[in-house]
Amino acid sequence: MDQRTKGRSPEKSIFAAIGRWSYRYRGLVLALWVGLLVLGGVFAPRLDSVLHGTGTTYEAGAAATDRILEDRLGIDPNALTLVFEYDGSRPANVQPLTNEIGALPAVESVGPVAAAPGTTTDGNLVDYRSLSLDGEGSSTNAAIADVLTLLDAETPAGVTSYLAGKSVVDYEAQVISKKDLVRAEALSLPLTLVALVFIFGSVVAALLPVAMAIATVTVTMGLIYAIAQFSDVSIFAVTLTTMLGLGVGIDFTLVMVSRFREELAHRTVPEAVAETMATAGEAVFYSGLTTCIGLLSLLLFPVVLLRSLGIAGSLVILISVLAALTLVPALLGVLGLQINRWRLFTPRENSGFWSWFPRWVIRYRLLAVAAVVAIVVTLTSPFWSAQWGVGDVRVLPATAQARQGVEVLEDAFGVGRTTPILLAVTTETGSSVLVPDAVEVLYNWVASLEGDDRVASVQSLFNLDPSLDLAAYQQLYRAPDRIPLPPVAASVAQLSNGDTTLISVTSATDSNDPQSRELVRELRRQRLPGLSVSVGGETAKSLDTIDVIGQLAPWAIAAIFLVTFISLTLLFGSVVMPLKAIFLNIMSIGASFGALVFIFQQGHFQNLLGFTPVGYLDILLPIVLFCVLFGLSMDYEVFLLARIKEAYDSTGNNTDSIIEGLECTGSIITSSALLTIIVTASFAFTSIIFVKALGLGIAIAVFIDSTLIRAVLVPASMRLMGHWNWWSPTWKKRSFSS
Repeated sequence: MDQRTKGRSPEKSIFAAIGRWSYRYRGLVLALWVGLLVLGGVFAPRLDSVLHGTGTTYEAGAAATDRILEDRLGIDPNALTLVFEYDGSRPANVQPLTNEIGALPAVESVGPVAAAPGTTTDGNLVDYRSLSLDGEGSSTNAAIADVLTLLDAETPAGVTSYLAGKSVVDYEAQVISKKDLVRAEALSLPLTLVALVFIFGSVVAALLPVAMAIATVTVTMGLIYAIAQFSDVSIFAVTLTTMLGLGVGIDFTLVMVSRFREELAHRTVPEAVAETMATAGEAVFYSGLTTCIGLLSLLLFPVVLLRSLGIAGSLVILISVLAALTLVPALLGVLGLQINRWRLFTPRENSGFWSWFPRWVIRYRLLAVAAVVAIVVTLTSPFWSAQWGVGDVRVLPATAQARQGVEVLEDAFGVGRTTPILLAVTTETGSSVLVPDAVEVLYNWVASLEGDDRVASVQSLFNLDPSLDLAAYQQLYRAPDRIPLPPVAASVAQLSNGDTTLISVTSATDSNDPQSRELVRELRRQRLPGLSVSVGGETAKSLDTIDVIGQLAPWAIAAIFLVTFISLTLLFGSVVMPLKAIFLNIMSIGASFGALVFIFQQGHFQNLLGFTPVGYLDILLPIVLFCVLFGLSMDYEVFLLARIKEAYDSTGNNTDSIIEGLECTGSIITSSALLTIIVTASFAFTSIIFVKALGLGIAIAVFIDSTLIRAVLVPASMRLMGHWNWWSPTWKKRSFSS
């Protein structure tokens, strides 16, 4: 799992020099890392207080409509919803409860009953009220907690109360994620430690990777806390940091410790540290580099969740690499031969399976390539029927009260009621939106919207009363401040102000339905004489997010491919190997994507994994997975090919180099993959669908990559390609040899 470039002496390697420095000043290195760990330990526990919700939508386009409505009409775009479900058809008195909620310091207002009561399929009556908070971030979370406590304690008998809204989803997602992290760590760390004991046979050697991973996660959490002081960070950044930090931190340290133990058999401790750094250390560096490339590409997307995961993921990889290149050699220097202390048994050498299996694969290489390609194509095939959406309240488990509240509302009023399409209509000249000409245009437009089969209802100033015709509305609105009908006057005050009015469209389908999205597209294409229409709401935000992902994803993928190709060309001195590595990575990632569609979109294994399928994949999931998996899969590619390259530089024999590379790295790659699978698969049993799918997707891809791709397809294809594996243009060969 390491590499020495042809003609390069380990003694002259910069990585060997770092190893010697870390060994010589190991006391200083350990002291610096202890200081970082203490700082991380101080600030990491405070991270929850500065995180910025889920951050799953693109806050531009549709978000501008929210600002118009807030600035010109005083409508709170982040208003929460109090939902009351009454047992039977007779409502209880909840006014004392809403009064208490309204008296809370952080509550700005509690609106009146928002609509005529609806009825659920069980025959229960339902009504709801809007609730505006005065605050944001951690203060919003504290206010939500206060409201939920009050609802718990003071809801009258015969009534079930819920609090719904995007901020409540963010709050509950943060609370649930925190509990899930504890559960995932409690499951994965003991299993990982047991696996490491079986891999190394020594308790001390097994403890080192786990300790390194915990240290890197802690330090990274402290750094993210600092970043969150001046930048929005999604709550899911903590999850990815933990998942990657444990997986990659253990992985890198496993590589270093394995090589160190190998070198100790015939070298002194200082020499073994230097040689470990010159080989395994260099491989870890390039592996970390390729992983960071993928994660940093997430910064290209203007979505808080993606940028947060890009920052958090690349940080934890960077810290893991720094720890592997400084802290690990320092600790190895301190431990020396004690690395094998508390030995429970002696692991078997690589003379068994990994000796004959590469020979068997090479012998039947055509059959091996055909079989692997067929399996991967079959696993990938469901991906072509993928449907895309943006995570809503259904990312939460069915037991979450915010989700239950939305489901009660949808049952009573229809699926579109919780995610209305908001139309901010303004006059182009700045004149009143209630002048007769504007009223005529909007009256006719609202009538056409009401006749659209995709629209369940429309709320506006131009259809308040079915008994009023166009002339009546024009007459009423000639003097908006002297309207004789109190309900109409109240609506005018609420839904209009000078040149602006709000029209709220309730779709017949939910926000992730293609029919709702097409309705938004048509509304955005609508041109009204003398009027400008801005379209907002959750459906519009989801559509904006999907569109911006579609526009930027090809550029991000191209950037990953280009930078990876350049870095691997520098490492291997070949232009063929990087291209093949990229292609093989795509194969394992594609198989993982297909499996996720099969599971989460189509609903297979939902009882085992504990989720309710929503009929689509979150559009952010494949982007995150691609960027994470491309780096992780490249880890194994680099580790394997680096050792093959090392053997090829020594012998010049392609076939023997392939066999030697697999003999030396097969068990380590398998062990590393097993540990990564243990860590990431533990997140498949968490409660939030996005996290569940992320953990399972990584585990599936790593399993496919470490078995079918690295153990079978790589050696078989390399044998078929022969010396062409190492081909590069003549000018490149001269540059590498120099």
